[in-house]
Amino acid sequence: MTLWQSYVQGWKKYVDFRGRASRKEFWTFALGNLLIIILLTMGVSFGFTLVGNPYSVFYAGVAYTLFALATALPLLAVGVRRMHDINRSGWWFGGVYLAGIVSRLLNSILMEYASPETYVWMKITLGIVLGWIPLLVMVFLCCQKSQPAPATQTRIVE
Repeated sequence: MTLWQSYVQGWKKYVDFRGRASRKEFWTFALGNLLIIILLTMGVSFGFTLVGNPYSVFYAGVAYTLFALATALPLLAVGVRRMHDINRSGWWFGGVYLAGIVSRLLNSILMEYASPETYVWMKITLGIVLGWIPLLVMVFLCCQKSQPAPATQTRIVE
């Protein structure tokens, strides 16, 4: 399978959470989208700057947000399939998404009720515990070699 076919495979199965995804398919899709999002935001920002618009960074942020929303579900699906390929539950990959949601929720609570000093320290702690640690675990897991599918046990009832 070529790189392009691996990338397109992620879009073709954008809501298919069953099955398996190879390392090549996962990393081609993830890194391809990362490259596109970098080029998209730089292009939008540069284009609006060239025409003299003072809000070029805002429009680049809008382009980033729209592309990130468009790729969230396909990336989740290919990540879940990647976890299946190493014989793990898809929730391992979904945990990164859940950690981000929990982090934002706790951040909102901290903004409302914590003192400024406490907020800064808790924000750093949340960033490490609910941001970097799950991300590094996911990168490690997604780099694992494919495992053979577990043998399904059939029970014959007589």
